[in-house]
Amino acid sequence: MEIYHLYHKTVYHAAYRISKNREDAMDSMQEAFITAFEKLDQYEGKGSFEGWLSKIAIRNSLQHYHNKKRFFLSDRMEQQLQQETEEYSEEESLQTITTHQLDNALNQLNDRYQVILKLYYLEGYDYEEISRLLKWTPSNCRTTLSRARKQLKKFLNA
Repeated sequence: MEIYHLYHKTVYHAAYRISKNREDAMDSMQEAFITAFEKLDQYEGKGSFEGWLSKIAIRNSLQHYHNKKRFFLSDRMEQQLQQETEEYSEEESLQTITTHQLDNALNQLNDRYQVILKLYYLEGYDYEEISRLLKWTPSNCRTTLSRARKQLKKFLNA
């Protein structure tokens, strides 16, 4: 119970950022703790225990995604993507966009693009980690992320 009380908020928020659904996040959190307790002997002590739990929750959330095929926008991702869009706007003179416009543009993206943008910007995974999680090649991850950025930019310019 001590482990649960120490880490349940962090694990819940990691799952919620992916699922953007309270019930799915709670399910993923519970499954993460069950998995962690069952596989505690596999924790090698590399990195923080909290990070290990969060990764389990993220994997569970991704599994829910594959089962339900839906993702939603995260506030933190909005801010990061808006910041990156503003950086691009200097180069390509994009207009200043609102959070609502960013939300609409992201919702127009296909699920595959939304997933990779969330994992890369929201969760901070690199190409190698994303490729393992989604069972894609690293080059496919780079290509998909590049296309997702271009598609997002296209929707924002429209």
